[in-house]
Amino acid sequence: MILDNFSDPQTSNTIYVQKRLPTFQNKVYDSPREASNGTMGTVELAQSQTSGFIFNKKFNPELMIYDQQYQNEQGTSKYFLKHLDHVYQILDSYGIQNKKIIEIGCGKALFFDILLNKGLNAIGFDPTYEGENPRIIKEFYSNKSNEVGDVIIMRHTLEHIPNPFSFLHTIAEANKFKGSIYIEVPTFDWIIGKSAYWDIFYEHCNYFTESSLSKMFHHSKTDSFFGGQYIYLIGDLSHLKDTIDHTDSVNIDTSGFSMQRGTHAALVKTPKSKAIWGAGAKGSTFLNIMDPERIYFEYVIDINPAKQFKFIGGTGHPIFSPDALRTLPVDEIFVMNENYLSEIQSIVGDSPVSIYTI
Repeated sequence: MILDNFSDPQTSNTIYVQKRLPTFQNKVYDSPREASNGTMGTVELAQSQTSGFIFNKKFNPELMIYDQQYQNEQGTSKYFLKHLDHVYQILDSYGIQNKKIIEIGCGKALFFDILLNKGLNAIGFDPTYEGENPRIIKEFYSNKSNEVGDVIIMRHTLEHIPNPFSFLHTIAEANKFKGSIYIEVPTFDWIIGKSAYWDIFYEHCNYFTESSLSKMFHHSKTDSFFGGQYIYLIGDLSHLKDTIDHTDSVNIDTSGFSMQRGTHAALVKTPKSKAIWGAGAKGSTFLNIMDPERIYFEYVIDINPAKQFKFIGGTGHPIFSPDALRTLPVDEIFVMNENYLSEIQSIVGDSPVSIYTI
């Protein structure tokens, strides 16, 4: 019997609560009114005392309707494209040539297209896909999908799925417990180490560490990358466990979150004019916590054209291209992801604006 005790509310302790966050941090809206009317939810992070796994106790999957308003692609960033090349090199080193690949949650097909351009045989699943490639099925993957692969890829998908252990068993059963799987997710270790309260989102119902990710397999390989923000696992589906072993979990200390928020509140409330760089999940969360009434930040900058001239969910902050710095200059830019600092500095050039990383 499969026991998905990763997220048992009866054996968990609450470690962090944040109310009124957009249920979709990566959805952008056509008007401030539409943005402010977006669905909001509560995050109550809990830690299972059985598995040590961290999950959102208040997560309601019925609120999660992924559609073409969902914009989470980062392919306009050279830094992120280098990360995807790194991912490909990892997969290639484990042997993906001449294999059938299934990518679950392929998004707008950025990495999927890389696989195809490398001459690989790939099938994708994602309801938010906007293109017309017949190799991508615009629906969620399920055990009725009738596709069996040699390699299963899930990049930034498992953190969105309730009962992740059961879902992995769904994949394994559909794939006849054969083949290998590559899983990439954000890591809670980085969030705690950075006190990154702005990196906790409603749509992420699960939060993994290398330890909790590998706990689902008898044998696997894990590592961190992307500046320590992401982790990955490569394992064989035949090595997926039937049950999760009990563990003496380490208590998570989130006291740094409140201290970090106090520091940021002091920075935000200075009289200088400000903009946020990054209209993704980090920027959305930061604004909904620090500037819900649109008092302190003039606008958000993002290099993704699909987000420009849209509005942040919840707060309604407008999103512009970097050109806005010429027409609507500000004194300070808050960069939401330090990984992109050098790239942002090269775009800003010799502008007199001050740049801070959160």
